[in-house]
Amino acid sequence: MTTNSKRILVVDDNQSLVKIAEHLLQREGYEVSTAFDGTEGIQKAQREKPDLILLDIKMPGIDGYEVCRQLQLDPNTANIPVVFLSSKGNIDEKQGPAAVGLKEVKLAYQYGATDFLHKPISAKELITTVKSILSFDKILSSG
Repeated sequence: MTTNSKRILVVDDNQSLVKIAEHLLQREGYEVSTAFDGTEGIQKAQREKPDLILLDIKMPGIDGYEVCRQLQLDPNTANIPVVFLSSKGNIDEKQGPAAVGLKEVKLAYQYGATDFLHKPISAKELITTVKSILSFDKILSSG
């Protein structure tokens, strides 16, 4: 196991997904904290100031869009990269297989997302995305 000392906050109401993501990220040496709803996610982000947030869109209470919006408005959390993890960006069956749920993806970026990953997500894709964003963030902050 490597030691990254980077902190990641996983916010999702699907406890199984959170535990899997937590395990995968810890195996890569990241410090991981978790939240199971938007309000808890905002509170932990403000308190812990993680290096990256993995955020679901559809949750009870405050959804991921609103969480991201509130984090963007707070100067203490505005620069934390947010990656949406959601099935909402998958194919929209009503519009046919060629119409991916682009509305949700576009909305995520409008709210300040750094990236959008479609559930189900592979372990490799999750780790690759996290490493890429944190490496890029390190380059930006050292430049």
